[in-house]
Amino acid sequence: MGDSDSFSVQYVGQNYDIREFLRNHPGGVNYVQAYEDRDVTQKMLDMHHSKAAFYLLREYKIGGRDLKRNEHTDDLEDLVDWNKPMLRQVVNLGEKYYEWVNSPVDRHMTLFGNQILENLTITPWYVVPLIWIPVSFYLIYLGSIKQLETSYNILNIIGAVGLGVLLWTLLEYSLHRWVFHIVPSGKSKIVICIHFTIHGLHHKVPFDSRRLVFPPFPAALIVMLGYYFYWNTFPENVYELIGGGTILGN
Repeated sequence: MGDSDSFSVQYVGQNYDIREFLRNHPGGVNYVQAYEDRDVTQKMLDMHHSKAAFYLLREYKIGGRDLKRNEHTDDLEDLVDWNKPMLRQVVNLGEKYYEWVNSPVDRHMTLFGNQILENLTITPWYVVPLIWIPVSFYLIYLGSIKQLETSYNILNIIGAVGLGVLLWTLLEYSLHRWVFHIVPSGKSKIVICIHFTIHGLHHKVPFDSRRLVFPPFPAALIVMLGYYFYWNTFPENVYELIGGGTILGN
């Protein structure tokens, strides 16, 4: 590649520096390298890129974001102020919300003005396994101790942990199938708020490295509810094993 500080391509007569996007390109860096300093207009059309891809390209226009209307979509970022906390603004987007949230940008997002609340919504990806793997193993340990105190059977332990993993798999599929990808009508601020905070923001800022995983604090609240549900649903000697398996499956 040329200048290590830029990677320029041309699209419809405009110059775009996609250096920051290279590491996130679905085809990998090697696929894009051959197009440095070249016109990619026809290539992008031939590859049938999505509306989201063309919208994202606006971010990288040399000289500032491309604000013009084009054949793919209007620019929607004037609907919000990126210098202000986003959650309060998003719930007021109404019928424009779903189109906006599925039009990605390459930026960091601030949800809350209160820094304490904001810090609870962001986390590096590696913090998640550092927290939840020990919790999972501890629950499996507690369940194994109960198995020793009753009729110890290694198959019971493996089966209960496996059931927990299966339950998580089914839950995750169900959430993605029927919750995360619902299309809010825009009439309810509560529905928009829930959709945006649990999944929508990942569509809007897919490259925000602070928001790639579910933060530990809200996750802990959900785990506590799940633990209480398992405690009331499954037998005394296996509910912790199932719970440990569920967290491990995550």
